[in-house]
Amino acid sequence: MPTVETIVFMHLPDGPAPAGRLTMTREPRASFATFAYGRRYLGRPDRVPIDPVQLPLPDAGGEDIVFRTDEGFAIFNGIRDAAPDGWGRYLMYKALDDREPSEAEILLASGDHRVGALAFGPTPEKPERLTPWGEGDAPGEHFTLEELAVAVERVQSVDELDDNLRRLLTAGSSLGGARPKAATEVEGQPWIAKFPANDDRYPICRIELATMRLAARSGLDVPRLAFRQVLGRDIYMIERFDRTLTSGELRRTPFASGLTFLGAHESDVGRHSYADLAAALRRYGADPRRDLVELFRRMVFNILVTNDDDHLRNHGFLWGPKGWRLSPLYDVVPKPQVGHERTLVLGVGPQGRSATLENAVAGAATFGLTAEQAIAMAQELAQVVRSEWRACFNDAGLGEAETRRFATCFRQAELA
Repeated sequence: MPTVETIVFMHLPDGPAPAGRLTMTREPRASFATFAYGRRYLGRPDRVPIDPVQLPLPDAGGEDIVFRTDEGFAIFNGIRDAAPDGWGRYLMYKALDDREPSEAEILLASGDHRVGALAFGPTPEKPERLTPWGEGDAPGEHFTLEELAVAVERVQSVDELDDNLRRLLTAGSSLGGARPKAATEVEGQPWIAKFPANDDRYPICRIELATMRLAARSGLDVPRLAFRQVLGRDIYMIERFDRTLTSGELRRTPFASGLTFLGAHESDVGRHSYADLAAALRRYGADPRRDLVELFRRMVFNILVTNDDDHLRNHGFLWGPKGWRLSPLYDVVPKPQVGHERTLVLGVGPQGRSATLENAVAGAATFGLTAEQAIAMAQELAQVVRSEWRACFNDAGLGEAETRRFATCFRQAELA
């Protein structure tokens, strides 16, 4: 029964503060974890919950509480958000010569580029990256987009990482999501660069760029976007909203995924809905009235562009001066389909996951909207998508063939 202990740090305005102790236990049939907040952390006026659902902040003067994960959870969701998903895990897998890393190794090996404001270390003195491949961060090492583009392409077709490719671990192994990506900077401000995968069937970087620009034209909350072509390779870039450069100092913003906000298990994602996210916003959100409207508009937009990758990890929340707020939009990509029926990952309305405007509008009350308000918003979004999507595709450098191929994604907008 191997057990790993680590101190969990939260980056606060004056630097990383030890928030508590995490213990991860790996058993053959069921792994689990425990966590206890430190009394000094609970006494801070600027303390932030590690996980608003599974690890709520206890009273500072109360008895010590040791939280334990529910059955089926190897780690608390709020802590799991700080670990990488498919791409980062792939890089670690290659660095370990095709040995599957444990959840504890994945968490402790992810570096400063991880999402949110958490960090880890063996002692309360300071965070420290512990990597099972025998090397930690490369301090001060920055990669040009050219270096990253070449490395990302090569790493997808090798059995193990050579010394040059292992440097990519610093930039890419901390990030979530399944697609190739790496952390980079533009004038000191952190961005995320996303690259083509070797098995892509269409220019997905340009498709995502066009769709996110369309979301911005539709009035949704979208981060700054950029596009580069380096050595013949497309690179789609999105500014990080969990990092802020203030007076030359980089600040980290606490982040929680929709999975964390619902206390949901990864395997149960299909059982949840936008109504569940709305209920969580009412319970934990600092400005639910505004965020519920934004959430409704995002749901409608996903229907109008056929984005069926709207799972709970692709919905985020940021900690601000007054509490949790819906994060800016990210990871929205249309998916061409042959059939006429469309579904989203999350439930839409009374007709379940059916991706129709009628189903979305029927659940208007869930978002604090009247039927008339919801209909007006849906019609407005449909009009913008219908009139602008081709221009966005053209501006992103997509040709006639790609535009025709993706036309089916916008059928709902055309018919609205």
